[in-house]
Amino acid sequence: MKGLRVLILAMLAVAIVVGGGCTSRSAPQGFTGLVSSGDTLYACSTDGRIVAVKPDLRANGVAFPGSGEWEYAVTTETRGAFGCGSSQVAATIYGSPVPQNGHVCVGTYSGKVLMLDGESRSASLAFPQVRAGEWQYPRTEDTIGPIVGAPAIDGNRVFVCSSTREDGQTVGVVYALDLTYGDELWVSPALNGKLWVTPAVAEGVVYVTTFDGHIYTLSADTGDLGPWSYKAEAGFVSSPLVHNGTVFAGSFDRSLYAIRRGASAPQWSYRGDNWFWATPAVAGDVLYAPNMDGRLYALNIDTGDPVWAEPFDAGSAIAASPVIAGSNVVVTTKDGDVFVVDIATGDGVRVPNPESDKATTLNSRVISGMALHKGLVYVLPQNDIVSAIDPVANRVEFEFSLRME
Repeated sequence: MKGLRVLILAMLAVAIVVGGGCTSRSAPQGFTGLVSSGDTLYACSTDGRIVAVKPDLRANGVAFPGSGEWEYAVTTETRGAFGCGSSQVAATIYGSPVPQNGHVCVGTYSGKVLMLDGESRSASLAFPQVRAGEWQYPRTEDTIGPIVGAPAIDGNRVFVCSSTREDGQTVGVVYALDLTYGDELWVSPALNGKLWVTPAVAEGVVYVTTFDGHIYTLSADTGDLGPWSYKAEAGFVSSPLVHNGTVFAGSFDRSLYAIRRGASAPQWSYRGDNWFWATPAVAGDVLYAPNMDGRLYALNIDTGDPVWAEPFDAGSAIAASPVIAGSNVVVTTKDGDVFVVDIATGDGVRVPNPESDKATTLNSRVISGMALHKGLVYVLPQNDIVSAIDPVANRVEFEFSLRME
């Protein structure tokens, strides 16, 4: 198992490595999902821009930015090899943006948390507009450790997971920040293992999963470790999902675990042929769990028993969380195919590429989650071209690029 953990860490390290050189040094490419809030979709492009778009305007081909649309380029300082000095490059963002009351919060791999105000960004004002509720943490040029998961907002607090080096070891740290001003409310004790996850918050408790197999609980008020934690034999690869007091998480041992808070053993576990990398979706008493083995599993949330006669086989790895759209669950493969699956039967159909039957649906890899907006499912592949999928008609309705120079 140690070898397996080293393998996945090596794979992820390759994805985020930064090349050398004075002027050609580039940041790693991010991957984030789309998020829908009100009449707006929020996304982070692979070149470090936070973008707010109105799907109705994009469908009608209105020049960007239309009313209420904006983009903001996030940069970070990098130093070239061989003492070449520093330069500003596009920040890398892996976690999805989190909208809240006209604002949007993101965390960067370079160790910054930003809160942006939509009206200020639409007016292209200097960042941050403090009176409008904009801030960055830390406020100075200092940074915290890399942020890979998305922030989590609960009440008037923002929770962020990071990883840092302490006494020669990599440890995880959770930060709680004031929603309005970005003030640091508390910093958790050092936790064993990397925290490359989005924290889950439920009933005043913050839940995190670590690469070394821990589930930790912390007080949302103080950051103190809770009385319950759980240690698995293998590390956890997915962010935690908390539903009615049960924590669901995928492990490096290729199993999905359901663990009741306070329990010393899993309520159930289900083994796939690869990792349950993405966070499952829940509808009623069924958990829809995608796996890197290319299958979508429908499991009873209380027992872990399969609901479908057979899991839906998408044919290639699934790295993105699915979306429930009415009586269907929509899933994308890492290769860029989109499937619409009946939630009751597990029968599914592939959404065809509008230009070529031989091509994947989207012509690009998909690593991040989707958003449901007015009946359409929006998908953001690595080529930054958003596709709007009609799950009823089983077709791509329209597309637009986030690279709107």
